[in-house]
Amino acid sequence: MHVLIVEDNDALAVRIGAYLEQAGDEPDFAYDGRLGLRLCEINQYDAIVLNARLSRARRVDFYRDLHARLDDPVPILQLGHGNADAHRASDEGFAAGADECLDAPFSLRELRRSLQTLVYRRRALSREVVAGPLRMDVDHRMVHCGSRAVELSPIGFRILEMLARAYPRKVTRDEIEHRVWQDDPPRSDAALRGHIHRLRQTLQSIVDGPTIQTVQVAGYKLSMGREDDP
Repeated sequence: MHVLIVEDNDALAVRIGAYLEQAGDEPDFAYDGRLGLRLCEINQYDAIVLNARLSRARRVDFYRDLHARLDDPVPILQLGHGNADAHRASDEGFAAGADECLDAPFSLRELRRSLQTLVYRRRALSREVVAGPLRMDVDHRMVHCGSRAVELSPIGFRILEMLARAYPRKVTRDEIEHRVWQDDPPRSDAALRGHIHRLRQTLQSIVDGPTIQTVQVAGYKLSMGREDDP
């Protein structure tokens, strides 16, 4: 996930960013809403973590300006700080446009799970997925690469859907396992590696089709050949 952290508490921002980076995500940082908006115009983010200690007026302005500037607004996770105003801040956040609010105390694992849920929810709204020559009809579970139909197992379809929605960015192993097996992942990564291997074999049989690359042993990404070369 490519995540923007809008947080003026440097220590908290660094903790969140370090945890996400260790999990294979790509965090960016903004110390206020104005810089956050500028970064959203430059980069494509999967989700935003927003500091609830911004004044109510600034939070409302941030939500309004974000929706005005982007055709496809990024889901926002607003953080609370566990004080007496936490519930009021959450209510105001939802009213202004936050997609989820997480009040302190919270674990970094819980924060990342909340981000994953927001990202999956957003991606699920799109029922057709296109990545290069690859087209996926989610409702009818159909896959085409160019004019050729591609037959996949149910798990293979879910994995390819995640990779196609994230293209050209990577998807971590943890994200794939959570999507496929929810809260009951296998004890080893052998099951996932087996599904990736079979999916690779299927895609390799397609002339000029996409391939699956392993990214620094942290995850996988779709590659469209030369167009993805640096």
